[in-house]
Amino acid sequence: MKEYNVYIDESGDEGIKRGSEWFILTAIIVPKEHDLTLSNKIIQIKTAMNMNRKDQLHWNKILKYDKKIQIIYDLIAENFKIIHVAINTFEINKLKSKDLYPYFMSYLIERVSYYVTNNKGLCNIFISTRNENNIEKNQFLKNELMNKRKYHYISTKCINDIKFIDNRKKNLLQLADVCCSSFAQAIKYNTAQEWEYVIKLKSNIWNHKGLIAGYGIKFYPPIEWFKRFPIMLNLSA
Repeated sequence: MKEYNVYIDESGDEGIKRGSEWFILTAIIVPKEHDLTLSNKIIQIKTAMNMNRKDQLHWNKILKYDKKIQIIYDLIAENFKIIHVAINTFEINKLKSKDLYPYFMSYLIERVSYYVTNNKGLCNIFISTRNENNIEKNQFLKNELMNKRKYHYISTKCINDIKFIDNRKKNLLQLADVCCSSFAQAIKYNTAQEWEYVIKLKSNIWNHKGLIAGYGIKFYPPIEWFKRFPIMLNLSA
């Protein structure tokens, strides 16, 4: 049975109708046999940027276009899939702020479980957290995802474990940040340059029969994305 490691990061503010308009959750799904190779690729990227291998690769702190686009080109041929969930927090009416994160984390992991199950696999899930020491909070969320599943149908049979880890301690959580934050900036600024980073990685975004919207990219509430973000049509070209 095929094994995967899944790395999840976030961008934006968790609250509803406060802070950033968009809250993004992103999962990257890595076949376990490619995990080390991909981790070493992140180290190579850091080295090329004159960073220490233990430094945190943080997309939003990289300001120059040439450095950003080089990172993307370095990743294009690598073996991983991306799933984005983009939540417009200004349009959420039926959730409380405290429920936004667990609800949409559940939604994302439901999508991940579909992918892994469809590929007859098992996975370990690593969630980037700023509250690594908040054992009680993390255990509560894990219980909600694995046992209660009150929000969505998660195929828990394909999940070995869910762990909460500081982004700085896992190179592939930093890769998840690259994918998540670049997509978040494309949504926020909606410029050709910001979308270029996303479009270059289109072969890595999960698609079904050529369709990315609804699979590798999911908007909530649903929107006519081709009107609001017409440049996304290039993802299906």
